Amino acid sequence: MKITIQEDDNCKETEVQITCRQANSRILELVRMLSVSSQERLSGERNGELHLLQPESLYYIESVDNTVFLYDKDAVYQSSLKLYQIEDANYSPDLIRVSKSVIVNLAKVEKLKPALGRKLTATLTNGEKLVISRQYVPQLKRKLGIGGRNKS
Repeated sequence: MKITIQEDDNCKETEVQITCRQANSRILELVRMLSVSSQERLSGERNGELHLLQPESLYYIESVDNTVFLYDKDAVYQSSLKLYQIEDANYSPDLIRVSKSVIVNLAKVEKLKPALGRKLTATLTNGEKLVISRQYVPQLKRKLGIGGRNKS
């Protein structure tokens, strides 16, 4: 694959052009990733104030008793969105569902360890541990490019 970056002082908006013989699944995944706007931010409420958060600053997002919480390095925020809405919005390609109630930021995962019942335990860079449900393990392994045979 050939990658070219052209800088132009007169450019008002970044444009990405892909030239290929045929659009395959890798190309379509690249387009999807590029389509995710890095400018989109999640909003979270804390102490009566609304905070705009960069998705990449979050460690994980958790739903507890129908309330969604956003966890970053310094604080916990409450979101008005549902977990599936955050997942569907594709705020960041690093945000991935790991259980019915948790989305984790893969960029904040330091290590993975097998747990009982074909589950995994993820240790985050802040030392916090999250359980990855067995039904989400295959999706996580695909995302990370690990785990043996690919099922097509």
